Amino acid sequence: MTTKAKNRDGLILAGLLTLSLVPAVAGSLRLTEFSGGPAVLSDHDRLASEAVVVAVHIVSAVVFSVAGAFQFAPGLRRRHRARHRRAGRVVAPAGVITALSGMWLAFTPAAITGGALAAIRLVVGAAMTVFLVLGVVAIRRRDFVHHRAWMIRGYALGVGAGTQLFTHVAWLLAVGPVTPSTRTLTMAAAWAINVATAEWIIRRAPGGAGRQHAMPTKRPRNIRQASM
Repeated sequence: MTTKAKNRDGLILAGLLTLSLVPAVAGSLRLTEFSGGPAVLSDHDRLASEAVVVAVHIVSAVVFSVAGAFQFAPGLRRRHRARHRRAGRVVAPAGVITALSGMWLAFTPAAITGGALAAIRLVVGAAMTVFLVLGVVAIRRRDFVHHRAWMIRGYALGVGAGTQLFTHVAWLLAVGPVTPSTRTLTMAAAWAINVATAEWIIRRAPGGAGRQHAMPTKRPRNIRQASM
């Protein structure tokens, strides 16, 4: 493994683990609240009635984001293929559980009154579930290109909470305090940024799924040319 490849793996892991740190820390604080600690996070009253689902969502999200980060380091993947396969059997189900539990929480009466944000969460959860399932289907067919593409898309949505920290801070510095209405905007912007980044990564990869769709194969002009 070359120094350049090691540096690339290091940058990928550092970036993804940084995004994973946000849900990990927030999740730990939330579980502390449910254990009798002081309420320091927003939405405490809304989520307290769904403590079990919230706990499942937090644990699965941390497993998905942290373990999933190591799945996207090319050097590690090539050198430890067996580990990559074993980890995938944990990461993919954890991601689906994260998405489904998030959709369940979006259906709570207090969340539904939020209107637009609840709808966005439902769309994100549904899309994330579909992407991960398609990724599993692709790898079972040994379609590695599309497996990678679908898993990147699913992971991008799953770590949206990490990007939301940056969009919240950017809004705070540029405009002012984040209100309930602007919170919807900053959260949606974070998911949009992640989706756009995922598509950029997929399309720039040699032989990537997006590039395959974007570049149709050339057909021979006539039968004689085809036989030459």
